[in-house]
Amino acid sequence: MISDYLFTISSIDSHVRSNINPIKKFTNSYRFPNTYIENIDNFIEKNKSRQKIKSRQIQTVALQTIYLVLTKGDLKIYFFKMSINIMKKTPIIIKAESPFLTTETRSFRWAIPYNLECLNARIHNLLTCNQNYIKGKRILDIGCHIGTFMYSALELGAEFVQGIDSEAQTIQRGKELFQQLEVDKSRYNLQVEDAFYYLENIEKGSFDTVFCLGTLYYMVEPYRLLKLIEKVAKETVLIDTFTAAYAAIQGKDAPDVYSTINEETLKLSMLLTSLTQPNKKDYRLPYSFHYNEKDLSIITLPTDTLLKIWFQSLGMSYADINWKEYQTRSCTYHDLLTPEQKKSSHWADIYASGVRTSYLLKTSS
Repeated sequence: MISDYLFTISSIDSHVRSNINPIKKFTNSYRFPNTYIENIDNFIEKNKSRQKIKSRQIQTVALQTIYLVLTKGDLKIYFFKMSINIMKKTPIIIKAESPFLTTETRSFRWAIPYNLECLNARIHNLLTCNQNYIKGKRILDIGCHIGTFMYSALELGAEFVQGIDSEAQTIQRGKELFQQLEVDKSRYNLQVEDAFYYLENIEKGSFDTVFCLGTLYYMVEPYRLLKLIEKVAKETVLIDTFTAAYAAIQGKDAPDVYSTINEETLKLSMLLTSLTQPNKKDYRLPYSFHYNEKDLSIITLPTDTLLKIWFQSLGMSYADINWKEYQTRSCTYHDLLTPEQKKSSHWADIYASGVRTSYLLKTSS
């Protein structure tokens, strides 16, 4: 549990202060009165005689204050989650003032928020820890969105990054961000492409490494996508995706799915599909359709068992990417069911629970 971890007063104070400015920028329609900082300061002052205090205590103080300012539930206050990776000073690739964060619209969602902490931890665990497959390599990022992981790969020494996404608006935003940051145009390219069409029409082994980060579950034919990825990846594939358990905790049909499955069924080699709205905040999912006077899209969610069968069938060896360094507690999908559980969760809970998983794949090319 979070309360089992002890942190120094100075670390907590530094952590809160280092994260308040990005929140202020994002929520400029709200006033953050000095009572917030005063409340934290008073708590620290009263506890100066103690060498350490529990994170749950400081979290409670902070939440009591913030609810005086905002309507409960309006905002995801991520910086109260005193997670271990911040204390371990995860290397910062995307800084708080980076336009990749200040213009990001996914900062406050409960699952995989694109905020300073979660984003840099994911960059570190997915990319930096696998830098041998990035530095000096030609990289393809499938479903690149605005190019955040592309830019991070360049910062880690990639020779060239190619990003594709089906959404023209996000590709245009990405181009503007790369231009704003004066990235050498010879080292990257972003283009609007259907993933299947693009992969089918390029040569075998066109890229050293392929990123498929938060994309596989949006594909109506995930196995077909993996087969095409294996064709174009000369050496390595990095995958980060939701598993079948996600269908039990997210979406209108989640209660029905939850009542139908259990831990044993999630060990089977099966694929669940779930309906979702194709229109997100600033992009639209591919492969949508009209049903009952509604626009819908399908997400495809294989179990971990099925994913590994797919990898092996395609001749790809795999290694699980471990997220234990960032986890603050042990949990399962049962701990992420209700809105309250989601709001109080730490971003790494999604990995700790097995709802999301990551792999490093080696191709047979």
